[in-house]
Amino acid sequence: MVEIRRILFCHDFSETADFAFPYAILMAEKFSAPLYIIHVVEESFQHWTYMEPFLAGDTLVKIFEEIEKKVRGQLDDICKSMAAMLKEYYPIIAKGIPFSEIIQTANEKEIDLIIMGTHGRTGLGRVLFGSVAQRVVRRAACPVLTVRMPAKEPEGH
Repeated sequence: MVEIRRILFCHDFSETADFAFPYAILMAEKFSAPLYIIHVVEESFQHWTYMEPFLAGDTLVKIFEEIEKKVRGQLDDICKSMAAMLKEYYPIIAKGIPFSEIIQTANEKEIDLIIMGTHGRTGLGRVLFGSVAQRVVRRAACPVLTVRMPAKEPEGH
């Protein structure tokens, strides 16, 4: 019998992640499993390091701290909005390459199931490097449940 003891939900503040979140809550309830909710702050800010010599003192550190504070607030708001349905949950903020941080966290927390949206934030990075969900599905040691948004009806139908 499959035993799901810990679930990791990946939230990137996208519409797809919002749509997938109730599925994560449902699975956590069904298996009486704690829900770890991760948001990864991408280190695409590496380009900022070239600017560091031109920034005063610890400006770059302050920028990163401000970003982390804002992300923590958003993640806390999401968790609070679902708190009545969540028995046990742990918000996690990681910094780095999203798929890598998700897999590392899953391994460290001994996660039995990862749940995430199929398409999160988009842009040139996704075109060049592939989707985070694809990489997590291919590299995770545990099963990954991906949730996609329903197809939108074309206008006029």
